[in-house]
Amino acid sequence: MSRWLVATMTSVLFIALVIAVSGFEALLADVEPITQPDATPYLGPAMVVSAAIVVFLATATGAREGNPGVTGLVAAATSYLVMLGVGAVGYALLRGDVTELLVFPAGSALGPFVVGTVVVALVCVVGGIAMIRHQARTTDPAGAPAQTRSTEPAGTTGHAHTIDDRHPTDRPGPGSPAPGNDGGRR
Repeated sequence: MSRWLVATMTSVLFIALVIAVSGFEALLADVEPITQPDATPYLGPAMVVSAAIVVFLATATGAREGNPGVTGLVAAATSYLVMLGVGAVGYALLRGDVTELLVFPAGSALGPFVVGTVVVALVCVVGGIAMIRHQARTTDPAGAPAQTRSTEPAGTTGHAHTIDDRHPTDRPGPGSPAPGNDGGRR
């Protein structure tokens, strides 16, 4: 799979997990995701979609190099700031009051909706990057999975082993010393 497809799937997973986490927060703690009573119902989803874009970009670009944990932390911090920025601008436009650009982030910064979303962003980005890197290690440079064959008779299940393309006379036999070790003989 391409890193863009994995990034897309990670973003969709992120949105689904945010919905689930927010639902459980609302159910168990009896709190609303957006505490302002006059906020439009589209403010929370706009904040989540903006954070999903950050998750998408962080997963796709962080897959090539760098530490997945650091990339996840940067993505979490960026999604935190983007969510608060989108929420502040959206609520300020709704109210027509410029002071809401400061009041909304101050009131929502440590709310369970924003903090839960940031934690989910961290987990999703680290998981997505780990999946992309694992896939890159298990495929050959052309993108095809490594060839395997089973050592068990047909119809049985067993462990698959990678095909050894060396000629049978070039392979070490049972009881042979390890390559580079002459068994103590000089």
